[in-house]
Amino acid sequence: MKSDQPSIQMTRLLPLWLPLLLLTWSSVVMGFQVRLEEILNLKEYDGSLRPQMRQGPTLVNVSFIMDTLLIVDSMQVLEISGDLLQEWEDPNLLFPGSSGGIITSVGLSGTTGSKIQDQIWRPDLTAAHNINPRGSIPHSDFLRITRDGRMSYNQRVHYTIPCIMELYSYPLGVHTCTLKLNSLGYDSSELQPSWYGDTAVEFANLMITHGYELTEVKTSAKTVVTAHKPKRQLRVEMELQAYGGWEVKHTVIPMIATVTTAYFSFFINIRGACVRVILGMMSLMTAAIFHESTYRSVPHASYTMAIEVFTGTCLSFIFIATVESVVVDVLSHLPVKGRRSAPSSHTSFALEVRDEKPDLTEERVGMRGNVAALWLDRCFRVLYPASFIAFNAVYWVLYN
Repeated sequence: MKSDQPSIQMTRLLPLWLPLLLLTWSSVVMGFQVRLEEILNLKEYDGSLRPQMRQGPTLVNVSFIMDTLLIVDSMQVLEISGDLLQEWEDPNLLFPGSSGGIITSVGLSGTTGSKIQDQIWRPDLTAAHNINPRGSIPHSDFLRITRDGRMSYNQRVHYTIPCIMELYSYPLGVHTCTLKLNSLGYDSSELQPSWYGDTAVEFANLMITHGYELTEVKTSAKTVVTAHKPKRQLRVEMELQAYGGWEVKHTVIPMIATVTTAYFSFFINIRGACVRVILGMMSLMTAAIFHESTYRSVPHASYTMAIEVFTGTCLSFIFIATVESVVVDVLSHLPVKGRRSAPSSHTSFALEVRDEKPDLTEERVGMRGNVAALWLDRCFRVLYPASFIAFNAVYWVLYN
């Protein structure tokens, strides 16, 4: 029983220790924040003043690591996500010899770091023609300050920019899209951003929209005039190769299947005109449904695209097959000249036999329509697939 008395006393004193521990922890954290502000000397620092104002423009080295590239064909929009890294020098944030030289750099991130970041000058690079100006994602920035005043600012960015594509060969072809970065308020005499080396833009681990491949990236910089002010603009020119795998599976193959189904009608007997016409009409309706479903996701253009040429030609082939079935039926039912009326039911067998003597002239006239219908069917059995194969050969060579 005596051994339990100290534990009971500790349990009774625990509610009294908790406020003391919380007070001690909060004082340590506040002391660290005050210490960090003292290290950076933020009391005498003015974040609204650009570094090296009296020495010329502030030089900023820029790198961009792309990790996501989303292409929206229907809107001709490009969505880019990645990390934008900017480096510059700020002599106003030197802290040599602080804490005995133990601290060589300071990293600011998260909610606590963002409060101190707001007091420090940072470049205002933004994407030109940004449709959805989200820019930097909140609390995702990281700012590192070294003891010699070197600043390294890493931003997690998301840009949505227009990309006017050349859709003559859609869904195939090569498209070129350009990301433009420039300062929002500083002109070229105040801020000079430049790409950090030849490999300033990295896309090794890029996640891109299915059916596209980023084949080449070119970086450049030029001075442009915006709002009567010359500004230094950085450009990323991206070359996108489209393969059209989705359209091939969901448009090209079904359209070829419907054209082939319409071709089968040429092998049905000419007496089955109803079956032939129904088969052609069903193929035409199926192709029209595929045509409409495809154009829901196809971007609008004032010129004729490759996908329009393909679907339109397939519809024409199916329509021709349907018309051919109707023409064959008309030819097979041409009226026979001089044909006699059928004998009445009261005519005797002898008279019926006498009246129904074969007339070679009438038989020849009646066979003309069937011969023409059969000849037309035989011609279309050869010309129809040959023409469609020739069209596909020219189409894929021309638009690829």
